[in-house]
Amino acid sequence: MNTDTKVYLKKRFKEYYWNNTVRAPGEIHRREFGVGTLENKIKFRHKSFSTERELNQYLKTEAPYYISYSAAYYEYPRESMAQKRWLGADLIFDLDKPMKLLSHKLLQEVKEEARNLVGFLTVDFGFRGQDIHVNFSGSKGYHVHVINDEVKRLSGEARREIADYISGAQVDIRYFIREVEGTKGLTYKRGRVKATSGSWVGPRKDSTGWGKRIYDVTEGMLTSSLDDLLALDGIGRKTAEKIVADREKNMRLLEGGRWDALMRQFGRNIQKMIYGKAVKVVDEDRQVTFDTARLIRLPDTIHGGSGLLAKRVAELDKFDPLVDAVAFKGSGCIVLLSSDVGVFQLLGRDFGPYKSGERVELDDAAAVYLMLKGLAEVPAVKTGR
Repeated sequence: MNTDTKVYLKKRFKEYYWNNTVRAPGEIHRREFGVGTLENKIKFRHKSFSTERELNQYLKTEAPYYISYSAAYYEYPRESMAQKRWLGADLIFDLDKPMKLLSHKLLQEVKEEARNLVGFLTVDFGFRGQDIHVNFSGSKGYHVHVINDEVKRLSGEARREIADYISGAQVDIRYFIREVEGTKGLTYKRGRVKATSGSWVGPRKDSTGWGKRIYDVTEGMLTSSLDDLLALDGIGRKTAEKIVADREKNMRLLEGGRWDALMRQFGRNIQKMIYGKAVKVVDEDRQVTFDTARLIRLPDTIHGGSGLLAKRVAELDKFDPLVDAVAFKGSGCIVLLSSDVGVFQLLGRDFGPYKSGERVELDDAAAVYLMLKGLAEVPAVKTGR
C-alpha cells in the first residue's frame, strides 16, 4: 500500500470517529480492549477505558483500523492475563461465511444462520430476547452476544457444550426415536420366516429442542413437491415419487409419533436434512464461544478489512449489511486497481469486474473497500518541473 493510500484511509477513519459517537459496552471499566493496524487486527491489548467519553476521545485521536473488547469482565483489565482477576464473561457466538469479495448471497446465508442461532437461544435455552444482541461483524458474518448474569460464570466447558448442541455435533436422529417394547415378532415374506422389529416412536408436533427440529425437517420433506424433492441431495426420482405417493399415510404416521415406516424408507435422507436446522459454527469460530479471554469487534466501529461498520442490528430480517453498515458515504473517489478484481456487491448493486492497472471512479464505500483489501491505491499525483 502506497503512502498516499495510507494517508487517505487514516483521514477517512478519523473523519468518521470525529462525526460519530460509539456507544460503550456494558461495564466498560471492567473490559479489556485491543487495537489493530492494517497488518494486525490486534496489535496491542490490555487497554482499558473508564467511561464512554474516554473511549470516544481515544477513537477521535487515534482512529484505529480495528478495535475489539473482551467478552470477559476483569477486576484489573489493564494488567497481564495472570493478574487481571476474571469476574465473568458474556456468551458470544461468531458466525461467518468464507468469501473472497463481499457477496450478498453469502451474507444472506450467514444471516439465516444467525436467525437459527437466535431460535436456539430463545426456544431451547430460554434466554429472553432482551438478553440477546446481534451485531454485524463488519465483514463476513454476525456476532451474537448473550448478556445476563446467568451466563457470566459459565465455564469454558459449559460454553463448549452449548456450542456443540447448537451446531448439531453428534446429533443422530436415532437418539430421539425408540423401539416400542413387546412388539417384536416373526413374519413370512416370500416363503421365508423373517424376524421383525417393533414399532418405532419418535418426535411429535409438540416436541421441543432437537426433537422438534427433526419433526419439522421430516414434515417439510414429506410435504415437498416432486421437483423440490429431486433438488435435494441423496434423493433420487424413485424415492421422491414414493414420498409423494405415500404423503397422506406418512403424515398420519408422523403426526402420531410413529416412525417405523419413515425410518425404514427415509432414515438416511432425514439424517442429512436435519443439519439444515443446525448452526454451522466451524472450529475456529467455536473458540470464540468457549474462550472467555477472547476479544470481539466493538459494535459501531469500522472494520479495517472492509470499511464497513461492525454494526448493532435492531431487526435482523430487515438488515442489509451492504447498505446499512456502510460507514463512508460520498460522491466518489478515483482509484488505481493494483490487481484484477471480480464482481462484488455493495450499496445494493454490483461492482466490477476490473482489470489491474485500470483507473476507476467509485463510490467512497467501494473505493475504501478495495484499498483496505489491497486491491486498489490512490493514484500517485504526477508533479512537473
